[in-house]
Amino acid sequence: MADLKVDYQLLDSIERDLGNLVSQFEHIEAQTGSYDGAMGSSDIVGAMGGFSGNWDHHREQMVGSMQALGQMVSSTKNHFRDADDKLKSSLTKK
Repeated sequence: MADLKVDYQLLDSIERDLGNLVSQFEHIEAQTGSYDGAMGSSDIVGAMGGFSGNWDHHREQMVGSMQALGQMVSSTKNHFRDADDKLKSSLTKK
């Protein structure tokens, strides 16, 4: 039977990085239209405008997904810690 090893430092790092990304995305402001001239094609401008025009909506979706992932990482980490603590307690009882 293989041993399960949990890298708590990695989980902490992922949780911290996701928190930083969420914070950055929450404070991004759309720069709609500021690069239109550099795109060179009205088709590209139109396609990019469709995204940037709805940037707030897209950003909210990404922030929500990152927050949900962060909660899953945190929950996973907590469940593994609880399991480790219970196993340790059962092995150290006299």
